[in-house]
Amino acid sequence: MSKDKKRFKKSYYLAKHRQKNEEHSKEVNEMTIEEWRGKLEEKAKKGAKKNKKRYKKISSKVIYGTTAEERFKEIHGVTIEEWNAKKEEEFITKTGMSYDEWYIKQVNSLTPIDYLKNCNGAVSQDDVELVKDLQKLGLNDGVINVLLDYVNIVSKMGFIHSLVREMGESWLKKNVLTIESAIAFVREEWKN
Repeated sequence: MSKDKKRFKKSYYLAKHRQKNEEHSKEVNEMTIEEWRGKLEEKAKKGAKKNKKRYKKISSKVIYGTTAEERFKEIHGVTIEEWNAKKEEEFITKTGMSYDEWYIKQVNSLTPIDYLKNCNGAVSQDDVELVKDLQKLGLNDGVINVLLDYVNIVSKMGFIHSLVREMGESWLKKNVLTIESAIAFVREEWKN
């Protein structure tokens, strides 16, 4: 678009805007105070209707529960355990396996390098060295994937390689050598 067209468009817009403002000013100047108040009240009612519609879904009910579990039950009508059991049943009917079976299958199907590629999009040389160090410790690929998954979820700073190595050593000392024991260990850590 040429500069002339831009200038024309801008001046046209300004002229149109100025004309609307002048018409509005004339309308306001000719109004009585009662008409003006009526117009303001009408606008306020329209705004209140919009807000009511917006917040109706959210504030339809007051929650009195003091704990997270009580609030969850008030909102959903079931306990967290019942909710999780229902979701697991739905998952089993959909996939033909439980959450744990599905997760174990996923962990076994990827190498740690592939897992890191899925998480980060790329793998650095340091990441490759980290995986090699964890393998040298004696952890198998499935356990390494569970460890990397755990660190990815828990750590807000990302993969700090020295920390991950220490965790790998700790898991080895605590005899976390299978995927099932790694999953159980992570669940215990989450409870504490």
